[in-house]
Amino acid sequence: MARKFKSTRLSGKKILLVDDDQEYIDATKKLLENEGHTVASANNGTNALKDLKQNHYDLILVDYYMPKMTGEELVTRLREFNPFVQVILQTGYASEQPPRELIHRLDIQGYYNKSDGPEKLLLWVDVGLKAAYTVQLLYKSREGLNYILNVTPDLHKVQPLGDLLQGILLQISGLLDIGSSFLAVLPYSESKDKKNMTEGFIAVLENELDLIIHAGTGKFISQFSIDKYLDKKEIELIHKSLSAGNITKTNTKTIVPLNVGKEKIGIIFIDQIIEKQGELDLLKVFANQAAVAIQNARLYQMATFDPLTQVYLRGVFFQAMARDIRIAYRSCAPISLLMIDIDNLKNINDSAGHLGGDQALEIMGQALHDATRQTDIRGRLGGDEFAVVLLNSTTEGAIIVGERILHFLNDKGIAKADGVLPIKCSIGASTLDNVSLSKQKPSLPLANQYFQFMMQKLLQKADELLYQAKNQGGHQINTKKSVIKWYAYEKAVKEYAEQDK
Repeated sequence: MARKFKSTRLSGKKILLVDDDQEYIDATKKLLENEGHTVASANNGTNALKDLKQNHYDLILVDYYMPKMTGEELVTRLREFNPFVQVILQTGYASEQPPRELIHRLDIQGYYNKSDGPEKLLLWVDVGLKAAYTVQLLYKSREGLNYILNVTPDLHKVQPLGDLLQGILLQISGLLDIGSSFLAVLPYSESKDKKNMTEGFIAVLENELDLIIHAGTGKFISQFSIDKYLDKKEIELIHKSLSAGNITKTNTKTIVPLNVGKEKIGIIFIDQIIEKQGELDLLKVFANQAAVAIQNARLYQMATFDPLTQVYLRGVFFQAMARDIRIAYRSCAPISLLMIDIDNLKNINDSAGHLGGDQALEIMGQALHDATRQTDIRGRLGGDEFAVVLLNSTTEGAIIVGERILHFLNDKGIAKADGVLPIKCSIGASTLDNVSLSKQKPSLPLANQYFQFMMQKLLQKADELLYQAKNQGGHQINTKKSVIKWYAYEKAVKEYAEQDK
């Protein structure tokens, strides 16, 4: 007996009914719609193929005997471009075609004899839709894993931490089609007064856990503490998920912890409920990759950048400078160096305390970032001394950058009880002029000592001009006689060797 009552909810499944008998189409369509399915129809194989190339269906019910193109011919042509869609053949003459042989030969999922009645048809439909769900889940899992494998190299490439975090969110959106999410990380420093939190994460859980949003999409685009967006219960749930290391769901949210072994890195918060286990499994795999990439980026940033000013540490700066001097030599390009020193930093420390001094250093780091190109090398050499390498830059270009730095600082100051302390700096600039390879390049490979020697000359000249600028009153750039010529190879290597004696 056929089911009497119409389904109270839509199934979300789409079925295509292909038959040349319009009365059968109308009756069967009504039967399937009563089950909550969405049903489309085609009265011949040609129209069905056109529809199947444009639209997705979970199941196809195909009449075996149709004029011009039989159901068998339709399925054969369908499998040329869609091997996954589930198909059930229908016929009123089942005895003329052995069902098992047809199922194997055509790669179909069922064979229904119309004389068996509607209840048998509904049984075959249920079987076909369950098979469709399994196939689609496996396909989606495979595609999801392929997606993760494709984006993993981007996760693990050397890049700024902020770019990595935003990239992770964009990749999650691609994986699960999520429109509104944010990623929060545990700050490396416990200080809530620290403005720049992008450099680090806490390695172990502390009594007080502070999660800061560093990358967001949708309504979470701004960077704030999570209590700006979430209520107390949601925040407690986040900490519970982070502590347990398990994906946690509410009625409307999904929280994915980022762990590297036992180390807690942060969380991915998704403003959407992810219910299907396959999607959750994919999300967990991706989160594991993301957590390792974040940890690596954090460690790289800690080893590479000064946490206060976000410019290169001394050792990393000199390595990059040596590399750019080699590039300048090979490409016959000029290269300039700025040596920068904050004027009267001791007075700032004495008057506004070390927090005031740290603030002055942060402002100096921001000035270097704002005044230079992304490809320029910025470094803190120690204390209040900074340097910038400008590849493909003449003395005139160095002056432009130096004046930008001075202009940036013009309206900057450190507040104290009785007023504001201005932030000023002195700059010395030196330039290695274009090299003529026809005159300079020896037949033998160039020794590293040659480039180290030229780097020393560039540093010495810029340092000399820096202290002249300070002695002349400060807050100025000095480029007097700043151009250095490339030394002859033999002379440079000989002098460099004599320095080591």
